[in-house]
Amino acid sequence: MTDIPFSWAAFWDEKALAPTDFQATGRSIMDIPGFLVTVREIVRILQPKKRGTLLDLGCGTGIISLALSPWVRRIHGVDISPAMVDRAKVNCALAPNVEFSLGTVTDPGVAGPFDRVLAYSILQYLATEDELSTAFVALRRLLPKSGRALYAANPDPARKEAYFQAAIQPGTPEDVKQKIVEVTAKTLWVGPDRMVALAREQGLEAKALPISKGIWQHFYMYDLVVWHG
Repeated sequence: MTDIPFSWAAFWDEKALAPTDFQATGRSIMDIPGFLVTVREIVRILQPKKRGTLLDLGCGTGIISLALSPWVRRIHGVDISPAMVDRAKVNCALAPNVEFSLGTVTDPGVAGPFDRVLAYSILQYLATEDELSTAFVALRRLLPKSGRALYAANPDPARKEAYFQAAIQPGTPEDVKQKIVEVTAKTLWVGPDRMVALAREQGLEAKALPISKGIWQHFYMYDLVVWHG
């Protein structure tokens, strides 16, 4: 039997069938207060403008776009998964300033500029540092000089063991454990100093920030804020 090549689009298409939006977007551990803290942190860091625009890269089921919709004039969300885009359109049907299309963090497929760009826990699904550089090139084209981007929740390789200890508890079923190990092996763990350096190589400025302790990933992930240098 020939192995089927791994595809993140197919992975998220399957996730999009989950019963809840938290499960569908890989946030099954997150509760409602944690989600609200997440939105609060996005607003605090990005400081969106009421008449501004926002690009939501890796929008998933659109719940973050929906939560941010009162803060800006227009939001465009893109996702690699057609099933996610379909679910996002349903979730945001009553938000007239939100729209969605297929796209990726390296090739969003939309024309800028966008005053604010958000990519929540997305860079880890790229394959190589070269693809990270491509993502920063795409951002530079989309972001005006006064713009700001937040690449939130990036896994730090120095904290990988802490992640495994939290994700794989005593009694975790063997198949679940194996799935966690397999998916983690396919994700890209790049430290904050290296991430900042890659952004600067593309003519951008960046700084890494700790994640609020009200967000469950804080113990092994960091945020990256990016703007024009």
